[in-house]
Amino acid sequence: MPLTLVAQAPTIKTSVHLVQIPAIVKDAKGKPIDGIKPEEFQLLDDAIPQTFQADTADTVQAPVAIVVAIQSSGIALPALAKIQDQGGIIQPLIAGDRGQGAVLAYDSEVRTIQDFTTDGSKIRRAFFDTGSRSIKTARMVDAVKEGVRMLETRPEAYRRVLLIIGEARDRGSKSKLDPVIELAQRANVSIYTITYSVQAVAFTSRPEDVPPSPGGMDLIAAMQEAGRFQMRNAADALSGSTGGSHQSFTTVSALEKAFTVLSS
Repeated sequence: MPLTLVAQAPTIKTSVHLVQIPAIVKDAKGKPIDGIKPEEFQLLDDAIPQTFQADTADTVQAPVAIVVAIQSSGIALPALAKIQDQGGIIQPLIAGDRGQGAVLAYDSEVRTIQDFTTDGSKIRRAFFDTGSRSIKTARMVDAVKEGVRMLETRPEAYRRVLLIIGEARDRGSKSKLDPVIELAQRANVSIYTITYSVQAVAFTSRPEDVPPSPGGMDLIAAMQEAGRFQMRNAADALSGSTGGSHQSFTTVSALEKAFTVLSS
């Protein structure tokens, strides 16, 4: 009788000196709850209680390294008009010795607008420098992969955060979603997503912020857009798999509220 040899996966062992566990406490309606004290948490490992240090917005024991990736494709211009004024919201996270931030833009390509800096004014300027290179392409998953690569260069003691601001579904990335999620998990990166519908945002925007549709009404393009809603929601998958959160907005006030979740 012929024998079949089955290769066994190798066992890899490693020591981890620091494990960061992002946690957001929400009420029954899904709204974040502030004021939770560290002693109200219990951390178990194989049912055994573990000692831990709590890092809150007040103590900030672990400095923050944050990469903000902003969708910059032409269809996103109405949303960009609202987003660009929010660059200052990142400053409390990177002020002084508390951390550092970087900004990416993504459409048909992923571009580094601002490398890691502790200067909040450079972050604000970078938000305004996210010019469009394409109409519809928005390589979100590729941007996540690049953001994770950048965050891997930061010290392990940092809280590594990736913030995606764009549509919830990808438009043309070369990278696959699940392997990129695994990369983020291995690099201990928490992914937060703030998303919008380009159609809904356009209704709440000034006429000068809404770009004209190239070539008029395109029935095929409209059908393709409708089909996109059957695609996997990348924003949900990325945030849900890495300990982050997914917020959405249509108006500026809703965008400001979405940012408070990240800074709380």
